[in-house]
Amino acid sequence: MESKSQTRRYPRIKAPKELLIAWRAAGQRRVSHAEAMGLGGMFLYTRNPLAKGSMIDLIIDVGSEGIRARGTVRDTTPGTGMGLQFVHMHPEDRARLSRFLKAQDTVPNEQTVRATPGAKAAWSVAAKQEPPSVAKPVAELRFESEVKSMLEIAQRGTHYQLLGLTPEASKKKIKESFYALARKFHPDHHMGSNSVGSLQELMEAITAAYKTLGSERAKASYDKMLAASGAFSLERAKSESQETLEECLQQATQCLNARNFAGSIVWLRKCVTIAPEIGKYRAMLARSLANVKGYRNEAIEQFERAIKLDPWNTTAYLQFAELYENMRLPWRARPLYRKALEIDPQHPRACERLAKLDSEDNRRNRDR
Repeated sequence: MESKSQTRRYPRIKAPKELLIAWRAAGQRRVSHAEAMGLGGMFLYTRNPLAKGSMIDLIIDVGSEGIRARGTVRDTTPGTGMGLQFVHMHPEDRARLSRFLKAQDTVPNEQTVRATPGAKAAWSVAAKQEPPSVAKPVAELRFESEVKSMLEIAQRGTHYQLLGLTPEASKKKIKESFYALARKFHPDHHMGSNSVGSLQELMEAITAAYKTLGSERAKASYDKMLAASGAFSLERAKSESQETLEECLQQATQCLNARNFAGSIVWLRKCVTIAPEIGKYRAMLARSLANVKGYRNEAIEQFERAIKLDPWNTTAYLQFAELYENMRLPWRARPLYRKALEIDPQHPRACERLAKLDSEDNRRNRDR
């Protein structure tokens, strides 16, 4: 543990509170003081800072319950400390940190942070919100992406597409679809989220679609308008494609359950043809191809496309890594396991496999 007397020898900077941080990295377990705290990061005092790019697990002492976070070292000042950027923090912890910072009488600013180049650099990170592509949990990122997609449908598509219905849907089905979407996207269920404005806009569109399709007279008028524009026949064609996609996926799932990979490949190829922009189907196809030795190169191609379409799918990264392990290419598997851990730092399978690869490397190095 860094002693308080040691810490006070360092130049001081104005901060919300002199914080204690328990941290773990590179085999070290320490407790240090931190300042220049913000929602994006902090400056952590330690005589032996870690190398730039190092990952570090943190517990921030703000009361009876610590805030947990994971960070990366952005800047170092030898003999003094290191500037950290948060790369993972659960929404509950982020909200508690925000409340803690707002409750302080003094908050660091660019003029008060003059202690060291490292602390100055740390403030440039801490003063900003965390980069959404790195710091936000996977579920939150996916939800924001889904809201964006739904808004695009609301602006460019039809009421049927927005509610996920066919033109033949019954009044009961229309009502069920509306209430399911309302439960999921109503702004009152996401207070404090950055998406509240978008959710209000989306719920207005969903409500308008429900009022139109839920009224026989309004629905008839709307259908007539769609028919005149040619969109009605297009909507029917899309509904038929959706039914075909569901049928293909059902057949593929049955084959997978029976470990009939040749059969699942046939059905999943059809899924990819119908919905080429959905990463899930490409990942499933890649998984099936990986189990047939002659198709492994194609499996690699499909995994790469799946990850590009859905970069937050940890399952795809793990399955891709396992394929490389089966091909005896562990150096290609390792970065994929690490990517999965960036998304979910506690993923047990990724931790287990990466530890085993490191252990095998160490054993080979000893045997040389």
